[in-house]
Amino acid sequence: MSKSMWPGVRVKTAKGKRYWYWTRVEPGAPWVRLPSPYEDADGFMRKLAHYQRTAARITENKREGAFGAMVARYRQSDAYKRLAENTRLSYDRYLDRLLVAYSDAPLFEMTPEDIQERVMDANADTPGAADMMLTILRVLYKFAAKRKRGLVDWTAGIDAYGNRTERQPWPEHILNAAKGSDDSLFRLAVHLALYTGQRPGDVCAMTWNAIQGGYIRVRQQKTGTPVEIAMHPDLVAALATAKRSDRHLFILSNRQGAALTSKVFLKWCQAFTRERGGNFTPHGLRKNATNELFEAGCTAAEVAAITGHKSLSMLEHYGKARSQPKLAARAIGKWTETEQERENRAANGKLPK
Repeated sequence: MSKSMWPGVRVKTAKGKRYWYWTRVEPGAPWVRLPSPYEDADGFMRKLAHYQRTAARITENKREGAFGAMVARYRQSDAYKRLAENTRLSYDRYLDRLLVAYSDAPLFEMTPEDIQERVMDANADTPGAADMMLTILRVLYKFAAKRKRGLVDWTAGIDAYGNRTERQPWPEHILNAAKGSDDSLFRLAVHLALYTGQRPGDVCAMTWNAIQGGYIRVRQQKTGTPVEIAMHPDLVAALATAKRSDRHLFILSNRQGAALTSKVFLKWCQAFTRERGGNFTPHGLRKNATNELFEAGCTAAEVAAITGHKSLSMLEHYGKARSQPKLAARAIGKWTETEQERENRAANGKLPK
């Protein structure tokens, strides 16, 4: 058996006679006999062209049926393009990690057991990353299932790490340390995130021109919701001492004087909080703001007017760590104030005891 001048064609000699075969077929499939190029040149070339086209289709089908091809297709989709810029950046970071493990994996051969081992178990030391990859895999499955009939959900039955990965509000001692940090750039970023209650991407996108009449105007990148936030006195004070960059219009700057990105802001927060025994993100400051507003006696509508939440259930989720003792003390205070007011009115003859 030997190669020939035609790729994919092999020559086999038996009893002094040569035979030509097309060999580029599915693994395990028998070779396909071709006419002799010397005895039937036209027949040989027609058959060879036919099998080359067939092999190309098989290769293309394999490529389209692979995880890597589906990711490429998803990145070209309207669903992906409609994501907020920071969400796409986050997705891309984890999609690239998934491609390392699954780029050539056939979609129909992906299993929950394999993902449990290679994604969830392998990243147990960083449960937030594992949960994010699981979330993206579920998005990709829904995208792929609409385009590949009979595809089995490769995330079925896999549990996220849950509460271990949830972005938590910052503890009071770490938050106070951040608000008083000697690093003026970091200190201003913390004040802006805390006292506006916005997502990190929106905080980094805030401009000096958006500050007008005691309000700061924001259009949220994720939802497109416009909000006008009355500025807290501490934020006003922080902005009054802040140095404006000559290189851009944004309020926040990085160490080089360029506009601060949410990725760099995340690194700052993690480095600062890890030094103090925690591991907290800029998004946690949004929860601090939600909790503070609830604890101050704000209604859900008043809190949402600051944070921009559309869903009351999500707002409750963000504010679930608010202090029960503080709320209880405030509730008793309102109760006693009401009783005192009633007694005063009765004493003045306006209301019977």
